[in-house]
Amino acid sequence: MNDGALEGMPPRPSGGREAPALQTPERSHWPSIEGEMGERIRAYDWGATPLGPIQAWPQSLRTMVDLMLASRQPAFIGWGAECTSLYNDGYVPILGTKHPAALGKPYRTVWPEIWDEYRPVIAATIAGEAQHFIDRPVALAGRADQPVSWFTFSWTPIRDETGGVAGFYCAATETTGKGLAEDALHASRELALHETGTRYRALFEALDQGFCIIEPVFDEHGRPVDYVFIEVNPVFEAQTGLHDVAGRSMRSLSPAHEEYWYDIYGRVALNGEPARFEHEAAAQGRWYDVFAYRIDDPERRLIAVLFDDITERKMAEDARRESEERLRQVQEAARIGSFEFDRRTNKAIASPEYLELYGLHEDLSGFFSYEDWIALVHPEDRSRIEAETRAAVADHARRQLDYEFRIFRADTGEMRWITARTKLIRDINGRFVRSLGAQWDVTAEKDAEAALRESEDRYRTFIAHSSEGIWLLEFDPPLDTSLPVEEQIDLAYRHGRFVECNDAMADMYGLARAEDMIGRSLEFSLPSSDPQARAFLAEVIRSGYSMTGVESVERDAAGNHKYFDNSMTGIIENGELRRLWGIQRDISDRRRAEEQRTLLIHELNHRVKNTLATVQSIASQTLRNAPSMRDAKDALEGRLIALARAHDVLTRESWEGAELREIVAQAVAPYASQGEDRLHLSGPEVRLSPRMALALAMALQELATNAVKYGALANATGEVRVTWDVEQASPSARLHLRWEETGGPPVQPQGRRGFGSRLIERSLSQELNGVARIAFRPTGIVCSVDAPLT
Repeated sequence: MNDGALEGMPPRPSGGREAPALQTPERSHWPSIEGEMGERIRAYDWGATPLGPIQAWPQSLRTMVDLMLASRQPAFIGWGAECTSLYNDGYVPILGTKHPAALGKPYRTVWPEIWDEYRPVIAATIAGEAQHFIDRPVALAGRADQPVSWFTFSWTPIRDETGGVAGFYCAATETTGKGLAEDALHASRELALHETGTRYRALFEALDQGFCIIEPVFDEHGRPVDYVFIEVNPVFEAQTGLHDVAGRSMRSLSPAHEEYWYDIYGRVALNGEPARFEHEAAAQGRWYDVFAYRIDDPERRLIAVLFDDITERKMAEDARRESEERLRQVQEAARIGSFEFDRRTNKAIASPEYLELYGLHEDLSGFFSYEDWIALVHPEDRSRIEAETRAAVADHARRQLDYEFRIFRADTGEMRWITARTKLIRDINGRFVRSLGAQWDVTAEKDAEAALRESEDRYRTFIAHSSEGIWLLEFDPPLDTSLPVEEQIDLAYRHGRFVECNDAMADMYGLARAEDMIGRSLEFSLPSSDPQARAFLAEVIRSGYSMTGVESVERDAAGNHKYFDNSMTGIIENGELRRLWGIQRDISDRRRAEEQRTLLIHELNHRVKNTLATVQSIASQTLRNAPSMRDAKDALEGRLIALARAHDVLTRESWEGAELREIVAQAVAPYASQGEDRLHLSGPEVRLSPRMALALAMALQELATNAVKYGALANATGEVRVTWDVEQASPSARLHLRWEETGGPPVQPQGRRGFGSRLIERSLSQELNGVARIAFRPTGIVCSVDAPLT
């Protein structure tokens, strides 16, 4: 068209004014609408045309191409000084054999047969005047089987980014069927009746649209109230579901037929102006695309109706609108913001929810750039988000980008958490060209997570530093609490595992770390073979898995039995025990102390009884054998003092035993004079039992008292030697003790032994389970003891 066909129209740059490009890879799959022409436009070498490479097309052209390809109506675009051709799938039948060679060619090259006729129409459109034609006949060379076609079409100027007209958009609807019908009706007047009927019937049979001729019916006030079917074609029945309608009125066929049908057809019949409309026939449950026009003599008021059943299309459109409305409502309710970012313009078209999310003015949609967005991202997150975005855009195989980040709202400066999900759209070469995405505010969730983490940290700190053992037992599968107790016990052993515990709990069981406890079964602490353990579990079950202050005897990792005070609570859902929480305190030391106290009480009772028996025996024997009351008093006091001293030694040792040297020293201490060396004690350290200590203390007291009265300590030169040693014999060690007196008055053999001698020999032998003998030698008394130490 650069030959001056459209005088006054200056050549326009192919790309128009472009916005700054985002520094990210180009997208590759535009136009993204599928279909034959979408694929052909993507694959076409536009660099060889005045439009230039497709990547450089202006947004105005790209938008119109998207609109054209999405339209179901046949559509054509002529762009630039040459009116370079682009068209959609619906336009292909109009081109006929000219397709696909017409794509990318100048308009005058595509349509040379009509160029002279339509050159003024194009010129007027380029000048900014929209054009519209109804039922215009056009002779198209590409349709050899249909030399003349009828169209209703409009020509709309397309303005580029500068505001000037850069091309035109032509939307066409073929009305050839109607034209043919009109021709057939005209032919019916000119030809013989039989020829007219033949051609007319052939036309009816050939139409793939519903067709009928109707005569409106008016009331006395001139209002349309019904219409009568004069003739219908075969497709009519398939399109309407009505049968045998010729000669019958619409009200008789469908009493619920809507009034607006009568009104529309009445207006066409009265004023002769055709009507093109889409309307619902609810009584038939259908939607129709209708073209109605008056035919024949105006006085007859006959109307021809050409129509298509578009019910499926309308249902699809309604479903799409409902879906879009639901999506809009969901976005509004959930505050989900959506956006579409164009890499070429570096601008995003954003939804109101998106702008509100960032505290941006609603007028910024379409002007919001990548730099504007990244500037609102929290500085601590910005470098990470930019790096992830660059990496995703550079990866040709990447189709989606998901991340979380913080922003500062543009209006209030408030920090918010955002979750983003972005779809990356690429061209056929994998280059990023566009992105679609959704973002929503997750600040409340993040705050809740932070609060939960803080709560968990407090909980963990409390658990970790607690001196009490805290544990959680989990049952997988859960236990049916309606089962018999013994069956529940067996299931608990099989399915119960420790899933949580603190270090204090692990320490109670002799484990180094809490982790060593995790995964262990109940068998670890409460062996199933232990009746006492099973009895404890039975008590837990009968309590409904909720109890406080109940003691148990369990074993640690080394097999040692330990005592615990327990409190526990079960988590029961739908009659099934899922978890069992517990707190326990190690009371082993307390129990051992209680046992020791009980033992000591029993031992004390035993010792008191033995002591009283001993005192009774001492008193009885002393009084029976004493020459006088004075002697009896002195002997009794001495023996009781010896007994008391022995008790003192044992009391200091908590009645667990006493050292032999201390027992001997206590016995002879009252008779050791200052500055004298007459008492000699020698022997190894020997630990005596309480029973043995008391017996030896009493015997040594008797020997010492006798030595003072009659023996080595009765003069100023006598000496006493007490020696002992231990013989390591089998089955137990034996004690050998010797009391030997020298240098005292000569000893006379006694005819009758006194109580002291009998106490030493008989009682000592019995108490020590050994042998005790006293020898009355002239040089002094010698007492020897031979007894086992255990």
